[in-house]
Amino acid sequence: HTCPITPDTLIAFATTAKKYGLWTKITGAQRLGMYGAKVHDLPDIFKELVDAGMETGQAYGKALRTVKSCVGTSWCRYGQQDSVTMAVTLENRYKGLRAPHKIKMAASGCLRECAEAQGKDVGVIATQAGYNLFVCGNGGAKPAHAKLLATDCSVEQCLQYVDRFLMYYISTAKHLQRTAPWLAELEGGIDYLKKVVIDDSLGIAADLEAMMERNRSHEKCEWKEVAYDEELRKKFKQFANTDAVHDSEQIEYIDMRGQRHPNLYSPPDILGPALYRKEKASDGWEWIFAGLATDYPKNGGLSVKHGTQEVAVFHLPHGEEQWLATQNLCPHKQALSISRGLVGVQPNGTLTVADPIYKTTYNLQTGDGISNPNLNLSTFNIKVENGKVFVQVPPCSEMEEAFEKTIQESFKADGKEFKKKTGGPVSVPKDLSW
Repeated sequence: HTCPITPDTLIAFATTAKKYGLWTKITGAQRLGMYGAKVHDLPDIFKELVDAGMETGQAYGKALRTVKSCVGTSWCRYGQQDSVTMAVTLENRYKGLRAPHKIKMAASGCLRECAEAQGKDVGVIATQAGYNLFVCGNGGAKPAHAKLLATDCSVEQCLQYVDRFLMYYISTAKHLQRTAPWLAELEGGIDYLKKVVIDDSLGIAADLEAMMERNRSHEKCEWKEVAYDEELRKKFKQFANTDAVHDSEQIEYIDMRGQRHPNLYSPPDILGPALYRKEKASDGWEWIFAGLATDYPKNGGLSVKHGTQEVAVFHLPHGEEQWLATQNLCPHKQALSISRGLVGVQPNGTLTVADPIYKTTYNLQTGDGISNPNLNLSTFNIKVENGKVFVQVPPCSEMEEAFEKTIQESFKADGKEFKKKTGGPVSVPKDLSW
């Protein structure tokens, strides 16, 4: 959040980060960042942060990210207005706002522009008489300087104009289009936008303001809901068939600058045919419990623990094959992530799953690689009996030996040393009750 951060909040943040072994950083947008959390730890992490007075930071959503500010008149002799309070006002008003693309804001306390407001989607710069309001700027790969929309505005005027501007943008922009390219395509450009937002040339200002008010009335902290809702917390279990956990990270960690840091290499691809195919299941394969059918999301998957190994199980209630199972290990970079993949259907009816990290695509029914035919998934038979899901898999020891052999061979072929084995005990949060 933009707001001034108290020592107690910093202590709570640091305590949680240390307890769960998280890498920490102050981001370029003045946010407190924690990295490297395990998915199954997220509800507990956010409960601790929520209990300490913090909220969801919208780090990745197509939404307002944060409002950057300088210290303004609070602690700077050059400050013309209280830019910190202005930034907090903006963030509290627009936090959680969903849009065609991410939105960034800033409030600078004087013309020295320490908060870089002219490089944001919405930026205000303090003057002796109020604030100059800038819109449609951004940094990133294609930097765009913001345009001046209004001058010497009161706080109330700024909020009114920003309400109208944002809802007009959200209502008319293309999907994934930021404010700068949207303005570039808007006939009449900034002059036309001024007429719409300030002069109400289209007669829709009241409608835009009402839309914003409805949005504000529905704002909520999603992670606060998860932290205190047992049903939502279940979505973050590591496995569908057990409360047990194990180390699912293929990443090797090292110490760097006093913190736990991922090593600077990626595991190599595992090339070649899949190890197992459901059509060739042998008599020695066993049916293992894979969780309750009601726990599975529609058109999505969950991970199933089989000793040290993992299986990805998918529920497709509207397909001919409603249940499908593959290995959870993605052959591309070896992340155990297939169960969280994006399920889709090609025009020819082929069911697909895309690895959520690198978007490598596979045929969900056969396991054959689509984006790369040299990358393939093992497939397994599956059945549902009395509301319980079962998967037919080789014995755990056999699967572990077979997959470890292919992993070691991939490292050897890539000229790298195999260092990190998954499936072992997971590190537990530290007891910091000192």
